[in-house]
Amino acid sequence: MNGIRRFCAKDIGIILTMAALILSAQGGSAIGQTTKVTIGVEFINARLASLWVAEKEGFFKKQGLDISTVNISGGTQGVQAMVGGELDLSFSAPAATIPAVAAGAQIVEIMPTTSTMPYYLVGSPTVTSIPALKGQRVGASGLGLSASRLALLVVLKHFGLDPDRDKITLVAAGREPERMAAVTSGAIGATVVAPEFRDRVEKMGAHVLADLRTLNIPWENDGLATTRKSLQSKRETLERVVKALLEANAYVLNPANRAKTIETLNGQLKFKDPQEGNSVYNDLIKYYVVKKPYPYKAGILTVIAEIARILPKASGLKFEDVADNSIMEKLDKSGYIDALYK
Repeated sequence: MNGIRRFCAKDIGIILTMAALILSAQGGSAIGQTTKVTIGVEFINARLASLWVAEKEGFFKKQGLDISTVNISGGTQGVQAMVGGELDLSFSAPAATIPAVAAGAQIVEIMPTTSTMPYYLVGSPTVTSIPALKGQRVGASGLGLSASRLALLVVLKHFGLDPDRDKITLVAAGREPERMAAVTSGAIGATVVAPEFRDRVEKMGAHVLADLRTLNIPWENDGLATTRKSLQSKRETLERVVKALLEANAYVLNPANRAKTIETLNGQLKFKDPQEGNSVYNDLIKYYVVKKPYPYKAGILTVIAEIARILPKASGLKFEDVADNSIMEKLDKSGYIDALYK
């Protein structure tokens, strides 16, 4: 009888050990338990593909995460929600987080989603060239430090235009649907829109004046941000979030998953024409989704410099003040990222 008891205890010990090893490999969650994570989403466009794919394909669940997403109406609200503890992370823009850091907020980017200027500069039906922007009203999302407004200021300068000298008036024209309606109706002379809307605005009579992604301007448009407090106290959880998004990147970049990814894009962006999803997918793998998305130092420094023209407090900020590479470095050096592509 005693021999049977010893055998059972030993057997139970082996089972528990094996279970612990399996759970550790799956992200450390206990049976039936997951870690809740709340993520803010400050924009809705194709550059959220990795988030959508990670949700749809179960990569967050694989990491033991229960993800809730919250739509945020702007970067300022996103920063406030992170600082207030309402959000663990937020897909935000350096144009929003850098001014907050300059004001003392402990916000930091841990993974970019767009290390380029992701816009087309489009003109109204009567504006067909860059020089024709002189004397025009040009629309950004708002008059504050929005990503679209900063991009417009940089691009005008790139093409040798000066708003004061050339009588170009920057106006608040709302989000992309409102800006597209304004530019195609002629209410404004030009604006910037995400590339996935090119076909739509051209069919409505607007003219593409420039693809800003091809101008080789160092830029970081948006990324995944958190607080330094969360980076310290919830580091293991944030690492699992990044792991899931990196696995989604690998999924998107795998040609075998092209059709499924396009299906996800068509559903999330409510494209009526399936060809729109096909074009957007091509843009994703060419410009946005990368194997090892480290925060882009040159791009962030450019954004800091532009913000400092408007907000002098930002002039003393360094890359390390607004971005943290440590999670990406750990996953890279450990071989985790490379293993996703074998």
